Amino acid sequence: MKTYPLNEARAGFSKLIGRALAGEAVRVTRHGKEAVVIVSEEEWRARCRSAPTLGALIANHARMGILRGKIVHRPWRERPLGTDVE
Repeated sequence: MKTYPLNEARAGFSKLIGRALAGEAVRVTRHGKEAVVIVSEEEWRARCRSAPTLGALIANHARMGILRGKIVHRPWRERPLGTDVE
């Protein structure tokens, strides 16, 4: 992954967008520290689908006995990330 300081990223923003659309993630730093990563919408959506929901993580911990007595069973409803709550 190529890294650009913020001032270079700002000056060549359309170039970074082109790289992201070509499938290359681009990191932008601010004050020498990692700040953001630019990826294509397609890659972002693919990563979101593979990430477990908070409810799934809590339910998994409850099944493993890690949360004994700390929560009661609740019927979590799975929702993809980034969608509006009804």
